[in-house]
Amino acid sequence: MMIQSGIPVVIEGALEDSPSREWTLDSLEERVGGNEVHVRANTNCEDYRLGRKYNIRQTTFRDYITDIRKNNKRAKSSYLAVQNIKKAFPQIAADFTVPEYVGKVHGGPYLWIARQGHYEYCHFDADDGLLIMLQGTKNVRLFGCDVPSMYPNAKGTKGRTVQSQVNCDEPDLKMHPLFEGTKCYHCTLKPGEMLYIPAFWWHQVTSVEIAISINIFWGNAGSNDFLTKCMKPPIWPAFHHWILNIVEQNQDCPSFRRTLARLPEALYNFLKNQWHEEALPGQVEILVEAVKEYLGLEELPKDQSSGKHPPPFQIRGLLWRS
Repeated sequence: MMIQSGIPVVIEGALEDSPSREWTLDSLEERVGGNEVHVRANTNCEDYRLGRKYNIRQTTFRDYITDIRKNNKRAKSSYLAVQNIKKAFPQIAADFTVPEYVGKVHGGPYLWIARQGHYEYCHFDADDGLLIMLQGTKNVRLFGCDVPSMYPNAKGTKGRTVQSQVNCDEPDLKMHPLFEGTKCYHCTLKPGEMLYIPAFWWHQVTSVEIAISINIFWGNAGSNDFLTKCMKPPIWPAFHHWILNIVEQNQDCPSFRRTLARLPEALYNFLKNQWHEEALPGQVEILVEAVKEYLGLEELPKDQSSGKHPPPFQIRGLLWRS
């Protein structure tokens, strides 16, 4: 199947029998209008377009949809993103079934509803993804998993994704000259279509019109297949960058030295939690050496703790996923 090739692919007609294909703003408002949601705010500013900063506000699904219909000032700076359907909208969870070819779910399914013209910052996710269009259309750009040509924000940027400094609508090639030679894959995703986004591929999504979509973060079946894939070319440099970004997120934490002292165990637990993967000793050793090299350490600190588990190596600053 093409989805195993590591190349983006659009899957047509995959939701013909799914009740979720009938979701509209009206039907969703009727069924889940009173549910609380967490909406991204300030999404029309430059810091958001470059993936640097956004805030979260709490509202009801009905109020968010009302703003979207009116296309008012608040709508133009808001985005209902990454809302866990099973938790935030249990009334409609049974309408969508994860496709059978998804190996192992890492997160989701999540609901996204965007206003017309919403620009989602260019970034990569540390998972394979399926973007599933229910209503409306989205333009998607994909750029592979090369890191230098996409000019990621400085290491330590908060959250689970790594964001690009490039404005894909108006790239500044004097500031980002390597971007000029980057190969771009492009598609317009229509209702009933699904886009496979390979893990660690940079992508930027713009809503052509009001859009309702679902996404799933996932990986290969098996206990080690996904991690093995990520530790080989062409993914390894982006995975390496992602791990070091999380190292930088944790550096100022009071417990970080104790985490370093038990880094092999902490990394094993981290990968188990994020991907449900069983890292092999040799894989953990490679990651430990990468962290030591980044921090300029010849050896890890001595373990002075008596706790059963090490302080967690964890993603910091992840803004609301319900």
